[in-house]
Amino acid sequence: MIVAVLITGLLSVSCIKDSYGDCPRPFRLFIKAIDADMNDITSSGEVQQVILFVFNEKQEIVKAIELDTNHIKSNKPVDVKLDYPGHQALQFVAWGNIGPNVEFPTINSVKKINDLYVSLKNAEAKTMTSGKISHSPDDLFYGNLSVPVEYRGVEPSGDQTIVLSRKTAQVSTAAFGLKLWNRNLEGEYAFELGVSLDTYNEAGILTDNITGYSPAANMDNLGNLSTPIFHTFPTSDGKTYTLYIRFNGEVIFADTKDSNGHLFVPEVGRLLNIIIHFEAPREDQKVPSNVSIKTVVTPWNQVFQHVEL
Repeated sequence: MIVAVLITGLLSVSCIKDSYGDCPRPFRLFIKAIDADMNDITSSGEVQQVILFVFNEKQEIVKAIELDTNHIKSNKPVDVKLDYPGHQALQFVAWGNIGPNVEFPTINSVKKINDLYVSLKNAEAKTMTSGKISHSPDDLFYGNLSVPVEYRGVEPSGDQTIVLSRKTAQVSTAAFGLKLWNRNLEGEYAFELGVSLDTYNEAGILTDNITGYSPAANMDNLGNLSTPIFHTFPTSDGKTYTLYIRFNGEVIFADTKDSNGHLFVPEVGRLLNIIIHFEAPREDQKVPSNVSIKTVVTPWNQVFQHVEL
């Protein structure tokens, strides 16, 4: 890891005793992580790694550093020290938990703030309704902070805190009685969920192309299809997701809302549970029978305990 101390400047000229008025004052920067309810989760270990970028008032890179889990959990500050002549202001941009399922620029490639982005990686899919299918993103955190640089002394100025919050939502899906509803046919059953945008820009705003998700799913011995919790980027402008169920690649069911009219809208930092109950058809029925859907939003990582309707 890179040592978490910033010692930068256009000139390597230190402030001297007779001209303290020209000195940029050092300060401490703390990293704080919060959940969707604004609770402090810094010490929980949920943020396991932070890449912190520092830019000047011209949005040019000053420094980039990596902070590990122990640094974050212990609430250890980053000591920010600037050599003469310093900068007018510093802008900090932090991304937490950058993992293998997203594209992210290498640290050395970032020269200006608009070089930053986080984009979902494409996943291979034989058939798809949503167009592009992406890997489920990691448990991403993001924060930014602008700090005017103070001068006129060498004493530390006030402490600063950059607050990181989640940029992903969670989804859990379950389709009870699906196989019986589909006349107990043997084959490949799968979920598909779409759509969201696939990229966060340097300001933490969703941009770019639409994408969908095809999470790993399991069919149990009773004919129930379900997924473990998976992460998604949120939909833009509060739009609903569409949930598709495929059998051997063909869509056999799709909906955008539950039986009470609640749309499939994910909430950042929370878990959207979508529970579908399929009624087995009678032998004399030529079309599939009734379907009921329930949605429940629960706290992060807390799956709704379903009781069959």
